[in-house]
Amino acid sequence: MKGTHTGWTDEEDQALMECVLDARQARQPLKTAFDTIAAKTNRRPNSVRNHYYTQLKPVERTEPAFLPFSEEETERLLNEVLLALSNGQSVRACTLNMANGDTRRMLRYQNKYRALLKTQPERVRAVRSALIAKGHRVPDPFVRDPEAPHVGRPPKSSCELEVRIRTLLDNLYRNLLALTQGENAG
Repeated sequence: MKGTHTGWTDEEDQALMECVLDARQARQPLKTAFDTIAAKTNRRPNSVRNHYYTQLKPVERTEPAFLPFSEEETERLLNEVLLALSNGQSVRACTLNMANGDTRRMLRYQNKYRALLKTQPERVRAVRSALIAKGHRVPDPFVRDPEAPHVGRPPKSSCELEVRIRTLLDNLYRNLLALTQGENAG
């Protein structure tokens, strides 16, 4: 059982912040930093996480929490993302580039683009058509490229595949057991 702690030392706080910075630079989840510091300080990872978030001081914002998109900004976003797709770049990479590396702005752009696909498909198609008319080879963002690697969770229909794999592995195991015991596998 982990010990109880009543406070954090300045050294522990600094180690936590450095570990978080290292995790971010290595593009690792913050959880890895929390786990590392938890092990070093004999605390629970959730306690480390909670302490980290309470230590973050509110940042003075230069822009409001919600900033609506102007028509011009929306047009620019659609044009840039669709052109990036035509060059083989991902939506995420394009929006991160548009945001000059600011992940908060990148998420704003990415979320807006995804929302436009769902709520204004005719607008997206119109911008795509205009780009095609200018000679760009823009893929259809509504059609998944069958040769593109799948990203994310497997579809829920993978249960059938899992059962087939499990059956195959069970049969392989039984055959290996039979072979090691000198019996005929079959």
